[in-house]
Amino acid sequence: MYRILDLTDEKGQLCGRMLADLGLDVIKIENPGGDDCRNYGPFYKDIHEPEKSLFWFFYNMNKRGITLDITKSEGQVLLKRLVEKADAVIESFSPGYLGGLGLDYDSLTRVNPQIIMTSITPYGQNGPYKNRKLSDLVANAVGGYAYITGPSDRAPVRISGVDQSYCHAGSHAAVGTLIALIHRNRFGSGQQVDVSIQESVVWTLMYVQQY
Repeated sequence: MYRILDLTDEKGQLCGRMLADLGLDVIKIENPGGDDCRNYGPFYKDIHEPEKSLFWFFYNMNKRGITLDITKSEGQVLLKRLVEKADAVIESFSPGYLGGLGLDYDSLTRVNPQIIMTSITPYGQNGPYKNRKLSDLVANAVGGYAYITGPSDRAPVRISGVDQSYCHAGSHAAVGTLIALIHRNRFGSGQQVDVSIQESVVWTLMYVQQY
């Protein structure tokens, strides 16, 4: 069974959920004190507690879980031990963050040469916008989707209450991870899968040309 280490936040949690639903062994790694997404509503019976977040449970069902502080040396050592026996790592930190902790793709390949790392970021690992922040609303604007919503003589409208751009990026990341696993099985080498949320939104516009 393939083992996946999930270091994502709300921008990438659907990736791990989809892989877990397909039967992969996904281990959700939370910060001490719990994932910030545990504070996202809606909450079961409107009880605002970390263990009652329906948002968190939806995106993390079928995953196993551990708590690990990767900002400390002990946590970094433990993560690398997990990487030794893992097939892939999925993460959604800002570009360069894991490199500062000695946990970027190049560092992890020294622990496991066949490891796959799937990185989900606003604008990808490279380019002039790589360090810019992004919300779902902004992603839909810069990806072009907002342009085709609402009446033409009024301002664009938000697509839905669900973070659609994060869902698209998460599904792209899941497919990219699976393709990378197939590639590794055939050729024996891991790779980094670079997923841009903005580019994921652009792909939703492929039907617009007919109109």
